[in-house]
Amino acid sequence: MDSEKILSALSRAGFYADARISSGFTSGLSLEDGKLTGVEGEITGMGVRALVNGSFGYAWSSSLHDFPALLKRAERLARLNKGKSKLCEPKTIRASAGKIYQIPQTEERIALLREARKFSLSKKARNSTLLLRDLSVEKTFLSSEGSFISEKQSYSYFSSVSVAKDGIQAQRGMDRLSSRKGYSDFDLCKTARNALESAERLLNSGPSPKGRFPVIMDPEMTGVFSHEALGHASEGDSIVERESLLRGKIGKKIAHESVSITDDPTFDSFGQYFYDDEGVRAQPVPIIEKGVLKNYLHSRGSAFSLKTASNGHARAESPAFPPVVRMSNTLFQKGSANESEVFDVKQGIYVIGMKGGSVDIFSGNFMFAAKEAYLVKNGSKEKILRDVTVSGHILETLGKVERVGKDFGTSPGFCGKMAQSVPVSDGGPHVRVSEMKIG
Repeated sequence: MDSEKILSALSRAGFYADARISSGFTSGLSLEDGKLTGVEGEITGMGVRALVNGSFGYAWSSSLHDFPALLKRAERLARLNKGKSKLCEPKTIRASAGKIYQIPQTEERIALLREARKFSLSKKARNSTLLLRDLSVEKTFLSSEGSFISEKQSYSYFSSVSVAKDGIQAQRGMDRLSSRKGYSDFDLCKTARNALESAERLLNSGPSPKGRFPVIMDPEMTGVFSHEALGHASEGDSIVERESLLRGKIGKKIAHESVSITDDPTFDSFGQYFYDDEGVRAQPVPIIEKGVLKNYLHSRGSAFSLKTASNGHARAESPAFPPVVRMSNTLFQKGSANESEVFDVKQGIYVIGMKGGSVDIFSGNFMFAAKEAYLVKNGSKEKILRDVTVSGHILETLGKVERVGKDFGTSPGFCGKMAQSVPVSDGGPHVRVSEMKIG
C-alpha cells in the first residue's frame, strides 16, 4: 500500500490517526578481546496510532503491507477505554528532509575495527572491547490531519573500552565517537587510543577524598548534568504526571544567572533530527535562560495538557514503539570565563566524564561517577584520583554555579526511557560549582 493511499485512508478514519513507516539498514559489530561478533540487515516496520474517546491505541508490524489491519487494531485498542488524552492544535506539514550518507562495506568496517583494536592495547592493557553501530533509515510520517513527512537519517557510533592492569589493580578507560555524516572524519584509532591512555593514567591514581569541595566539571560531565539532572526533569510528560521537581516553576529563577541550557534537535550532533515522530518541526528549546526556567520539552499530548504548543520533542526508537517526550542535544551554553578563571580555586576536584550514576527527578537528588578526576590546588591539577563520585541536589547545584567557561564540547550516547533507546548528545563548557559532595 503506497503512502498516498495510506494518507487517504487515514483522512477517512473519522478519528485522529497517524502512521510511521521506516525502511533502511542497520549493523552492529563487536570486537571483544579479538573475538568478532555482529549482526546486520534490512530493517522495516510500520506503526499506527489511533486516538478515540481520549484514549490511544497502538499497533505495529514489521511488514509494510499491514496498514488496514494495523489501523483496525489500533482503533480497537483505543476503544477499550475512555481517557482524557488530547493533542494540541496541528500544523499540517508536507515536507522532506535529511540525507543518507554512505558507509563502508562490511569488510572495510571490520578492517577499521581491527586496526583500531591495535590502539586499544599495550603491555599493561591486554583486554579491550570495541563496538561499532551504523544505521541508515528513511522515515515517513502520515496523519489524518494531512501531514506527509519523509526524513532520511544516518548515524555511526563507536565506543572503545580498555582494561589496564598493574599487579592486582585494574582500571578501565573508555571513549566514544559518533557521526551523522558518514566516515569522512570518523577516527576510530584516536578514540581507541584515548580509552587506552585513560586506563593507563588511572593505574597511577589515588583514592578519592570525601567531603564537600568546589567542583570543576569538564564539558562531558557538564553535558551529563544538563541531560540527566535537568533534561529529564524538564520533559513534559514528567511535568504532567507530577513526577518532576520543576513542575510549576516556569518563569522562576532556579539557577545562577550564568546558567543557560537549551535542548536543540537542529544542532549538528548525534541527537539531530528535522521532524519529531508526531510530525512537528524540530526546534531549539531554551530550558533555562540566565537562570530562569523558560520551557519544558513537549509532545503534542503534554503540550495540550499544559495549554501550550508542541516544540518537537516526541521521539520513538522505531515503529515498534509509540512516541514519548525525549531530549535530543542538551547543551549548557558557553560563558565568558577562560580556563585559568574556571580552575582558580585553592583546593577543589576536577571531574572528567561519567561512567555511571543515578537521578531522582522528583526529589532532585543525583549522583554521578566520574571516569577520571584530579585534585586541584591553587589552580593546577595536582594528582589523578579514582572512584570519584559527585552528588547533590539539582536546584542547589544550579544555584551554586560560579564560573562558566567559553570553551565547548559535546559527547554522544543513547538515552533510555520506557524501554526505548534513542541517539542523543549533550555537552557544554567547563563549569565550576562552588560546592558539591565528593565521595
